[in-house]
Amino acid sequence: MGFFDRLFGKRSAGIDDPEQLRLQLFDAAAHGDLSRLAKLCRAHRQAVVSQFPTWQKVPEHLRSDPAAMQSHVQALVAIAQVFAQELGDASLFQRLMGTPRDNPLLRWQEALRQAEELIGALDFAAARDLLTRVLPEVEGLQGSGVAALLPITLGRIGECHFELGEAEQALPYMQQALALCEQVGDAEGVQAYLGNLFEAHRWLGQREPAAACARRLAELAADPAVQRQRLRRAARVAAGEPRNRVLAVIDGAPHELDELPSLGAVHVRFVFERDRITLRRATAATEAGEACGGEGEYAEALAHFERAAAADRHDPHCRYQAAFTLLHLRRYAEAEAAYAEVEALAPGWFHCRSDRWLAGQLAAGAVAHEIFLVAHALQDGPMPPEEKLDLSEGALTAAPRLALLHLQRGKQLVQLGREAEAVAAFRAGLAGDGEPDVYSRLRVELANRCEDPQERAGLLRDAQAPGGNLIAAATAQLLALAPANE
Repeated sequence: MGFFDRLFGKRSAGIDDPEQLRLQLFDAAAHGDLSRLAKLCRAHRQAVVSQFPTWQKVPEHLRSDPAAMQSHVQALVAIAQVFAQELGDASLFQRLMGTPRDNPLLRWQEALRQAEELIGALDFAAARDLLTRVLPEVEGLQGSGVAALLPITLGRIGECHFELGEAEQALPYMQQALALCEQVGDAEGVQAYLGNLFEAHRWLGQREPAAACARRLAELAADPAVQRQRLRRAARVAAGEPRNRVLAVIDGAPHELDELPSLGAVHVRFVFERDRITLRRATAATEAGEACGGEGEYAEALAHFERAAAADRHDPHCRYQAAFTLLHLRRYAEAEAAYAEVEALAPGWFHCRSDRWLAGQLAAGAVAHEIFLVAHALQDGPMPPEEKLDLSEGALTAAPRLALLHLQRGKQLVQLGREAEAVAAFRAGLAGDGEPDVYSRLRVELANRCEDPQERAGLLRDAQAPGGNLIAAATAQLLALAPANE
């Protein structure tokens, strides 16, 4: 017999008294006697439903006793569970949870859900404003729900500011989210918000704060190789990263070019690495512009690229695509200026150097628009090598000294297995009109087929000279190491 049974007599005695009913229910819940709790709930179903709202009001004398308060709440939850699972009535659970109108935690969770949808739709301003309005409403709330929701909310606000190009405003929210995760020992959250802070400081050009985040991330790494990689990154950031550089990707992992001597004979893919990440709205607008450009809708494409540039003042790629689109629109001087902006943001981005030179030639009337179209088709078009070879040779009759056309002709000859003719084409390109970007690509192609070791070494050395094509320079560096790596 339980304590309350001894105190009040048999369980059936005085059961019509709401307080005695509550005491018996709470006693069964406290002792984990679910069978007795279920019997009581079935026998007094209407009374329980009627009195439950009264029991939800925690007695004043319990409010200063956390353990007693927890026991009271757990009893209410146990009763609600019996009604939901045994009696098929979820109304008591709904009373406990409340609705977003009267439960601030539910309102908070709903706001976060809505914010996630807005973020997914790239409406960062609406998401930021929604969550910023929530913060004053939940100020002063305590408990595990708050501990879980507050860092997420602050982190999302910081993310929204950052994606809107407001990295300075993002920092305090990210820092608060990090501090909360540190307080509760949330290792995953600590790593996530340190990473966000690293990118925000990096985007602002704040070297030492960004490097400090990278060093802390290194300390958290369990894998020694990851730790070393993060420490190297911290050192690069502290010293000042290049605005654009080339990495070697091997088996999916990026490596700095100065790591190549120890890599051996492996398949290498080269990629660009900027000193800032690209904001998501800029990426989405650029993708939309590329889709329009692929359909020949150049005016619409340009509008998308301009919107991308407005969304991210540091992004070179939308400006690179805008410049290319301006060439199609025959707005050559504007294209040349756009390529210059790309070079300032990310020196050597793809073919911006040779394209800028070509834009100048088009603006000066030294190269016809049709030659530009042919050069583009040769570089990116889907035609088979035979057709591209015919196209390049036809264009060379109109522009016989254009180095870019000789480069493309030589590449088609390589595809067709006509190596000797390809070598002659590459040499003709080096003697023609162009600039360092195209010349460096010609030198790499020629060095890859050159039988004279001294000439090969000179070509590879010259291909790595500043101002040329970055991928060609990286390829030349790799080829120069090839004999030692074999």
